[in-house]
Amino acid sequence: MPGRQLLGMFLVLALLAAGRVIRHRMLLGPEGRWRSELWLDGLLAAATPVAEVRVARPVLTTPLPINTCPVDSLTLLPGVGTVLAGRIAAARTAGMVFRAPRDLSRIKGIGPILTDRLTPHVIFAASHPDKSGPAQESR
Repeated sequence: MPGRQLLGMFLVLALLAAGRVIRHRMLLGPEGRWRSELWLDGLLAAATPVAEVRVARPVLTTPLPINTCPVDSLTLLPGVGTVLAGRIAAARTAGMVFRAPRDLSRIKGIGPILTDRLTPHVIFAASHPDKSGPAQESR
């Protein structure tokens, strides 16, 4: 039994000494006062989830020429995502020219409601941008 008592007394003294070291090295500042910021605060701040940073989406300020604008610009239109913008671009490369709002409804995914939403934000052209008009004959 005396061996166990000695071991118990040694553990109690070791815990008291460790407590003093922890208090003086980590909890008290150099002037002997309690630290306002503990070493654990940095760890806790790093462990807290950071709120997602949202990037402001660009806003459309002028109507887009639907026959000439880039595909990225088409995604600025209300209700048009990357898939629908790709369909519009594919229709343009296939030779489709958007001359009136009804031409938009020929694209899969654009119905009458979306056509009404897009009409104020789109400029329709009478001719395709690659065609500069009738060819002139040289004499």
